[in-house]
Amino acid sequence: MNELRMYVEHLFEGRMLTAENIELKEEIYGNLVARYEDYIASGMSEAEALEKTKASFASLDDLQEDAEPTGDEASPAGSAAGESSQTSAATAPTHVMPAAPAAAGQETAAAASPVPPASGVPGAPQAPSGAAGAANPHGKATAPWKRIAIIAAAVVLVLAVAAGVYEFVIDPALDRAEDAAEAEAERQWLEQQNQSSGNGQGNDGSQGNGQSAQGGAWATSGYGDAEDQREYEATKAVDDAIAAHPVDDLKSYTGNSLPDQGFFEHLPLSMYVSSTGAEQGGNASYGVWYAGVLDDIDGDAIDRALVYNAVAAFSVYPELQAVTFTVQESDETAYDANVYSFNRATLEHAFDNASGGAITQLNSSLYESQESWDQVRDYVTRNHFYDRQADLAEIDD
Repeated sequence: MNELRMYVEHLFEGRMLTAENIELKEEIYGNLVARYEDYIASGMSEAEALEKTKASFASLDDLQEDAEPTGDEASPAGSAAGESSQTSAATAPTHVMPAAPAAAGQETAAAASPVPPASGVPGAPQAPSGAAGAANPHGKATAPWKRIAIIAAAVVLVLAVAAGVYEFVIDPALDRAEDAAEAEAERQWLEQQNQSSGNGQGNDGSQGNGQSAQGGAWATSGYGDAEDQREYEATKAVDDAIAAHPVDDLKSYTGNSLPDQGFFEHLPLSMYVSSTGAEQGGNASYGVWYAGVLDDIDGDAIDRALVYNAVAAFSVYPELQAVTFTVQESDETAYDANVYSFNRATLEHAFDNASGGAITQLNSSLYESQESWDQVRDYVTRNHFYDRQADLAEIDD
């Protein structure tokens, strides 16, 4: 889902995961996301913005080239010397290696038809025409393995593009079509139930007031079965926790330099907090593991809760730069868990754009009053906002 995250991870392939490299990776990722958001805000399409963002930072070698000036940049004299040497090289005669001895028949043909000297080099011998098929214009043989490597690289590129198209275009489209089909089927079923029951008693024993003849509590919400009712209640519980979270909880932790497990146990999804801890032994990054999360909870509600918790953590702890949430549902193993890594710079940039510059930093000023925090909560629960930030934070396996 997050192609920029994959792109940055690819840049660091083969490198040791030291604290410096992890910090550098997050900094590069945050900068690229900010650049991408700027391109999108300027009216550029997502595909064009993504390609232009990647092109702006093609390799980690760009950092070294920016940090270490070349000899020509460091000394004007060196530049002049370079130009002088280039001038000398341009005016010096070209020396051509003598050609290998030809076969007897070729020597006879050469004697009968002498080869004219190379253009611009008087008297210089020229390679026999018979060697043209085995050598390039510079006299170096073309290695077959290079052609094989180019073909292999092209095949890998085609496969990568095909995989990307499936993951980012075809698969999401299939998921949306499946969800739409399920929603339509449920709508039609409910419509049929309403038509059959009316204001009286239906064929299934249900009554017109929406409650089952057996008095089942699940029927009072209008859902067709108990599974839908569970999903509704589980999702509503998460959204209610976001809406009802008071600023006093945040104020009680103000002044602490490092989050602890108790802080996240006062936020939405608190009942699922399994473990927490600082990463790399510092205050800049913190991790939270949510285990046994009910699969009845709608995925959008989980995204809203994670974005809200990240914003709350960055607002309370000014030294915190990154927070990683691992979400393991009740029917999943630890290897199937989803991982989200939220970056302070990325979220601050998103708030800056969403609020028109009214919110540029995540700090304690945002929860000085319930009204100001309610405004933050409103941005977080907007569909485009939380969906976008969750997608950027999600780390694909």
